Amino acid sequence: MLFLLVFLVTVAFLMKDAAAGAVSGDNLTEMCLESSLPCMDLVADEETLQKEQAETAKAQESEEEKTRTVKKASGKPKVLIYHTHATESYLPTSSGNYHTLKEQNTVRDAGNVLADTLEAAGIAVVHDKTLHDNPSYNDSYTRSCETVKALLSKYPSIECIIDLHRDAMAGNDPGPVTKVGGRTAATYSYVISNTTDTYTSNKGFLSDLNDAAAKDFDGYTGSILERPYWYNQELSEKAVLIEMGNNRNNIEEVRECARQFGKILAQVLNEE
Repeated sequence: MLFLLVFLVTVAFLMKDAAAGAVSGDNLTEMCLESSLPCMDLVADEETLQKEQAETAKAQESEEEKTRTVKKASGKPKVLIYHTHATESYLPTSSGNYHTLKEQNTVRDAGNVLADTLEAAGIAVVHDKTLHDNPSYNDSYTRSCETVKALLSKYPSIECIIDLHRDAMAGNDPGPVTKVGGRTAATYSYVISNTTDTYTSNKGFLSDLNDAAAKDFDGYTGSILERPYWYNQELSEKAVLIEMGNNRNNIEEVRECARQFGKILAQVLNEE
């Protein structure tokens, strides 16, 4: 009887401690929205990333510049491309729960194509490849915000900032694609903060992009998702958070998405 009483008391205390340490539904939603959109179980665990980092440390040394800011063209830059979640990857790279430190097949890879496309249209670009989500995924937005502020101070001519992400989905279904100019491209979407002073200007800029896409690029528009979080978008009146494809898209589909979006963006910027 005494044993049973001790057992029940112990269970009661354990249950109380568990309840006290639980994350509320509201907090969990906020954490997910701040770190990944949508909130899918596709965030690489830090242990996996750290293990990969150790395994590729030697290769990283020879390619150290890839994690730094790259000014891609001469002249005053007009566009900044950066990545709050720089380790997000596409097929065929599915290891690390679709996250990798290597640049190939990641959002940084797509950013290279976007930068090249803008440069071909005469728009100078700064492409920042800092791994804001490594070694820790937490506070990625805080770190990327610091990077953006520093680059805007260094390059005051920048008028458009682009945080290039990918979406996420569970399962093994292929990522959605469409035809643009006869070529297969991953679909894309925009995420916009509706809590900043720049909301109206940013929403207007996305509308301009979609108007151009609808008119001149086979209706290759992006859906606009509004969220009550900042996403660094208070730093510019032309702030774009774009999700190019998802983890189940092949990198070639995403590169074509970046190429077509770059043409859309260049057209809008050059017409202003």
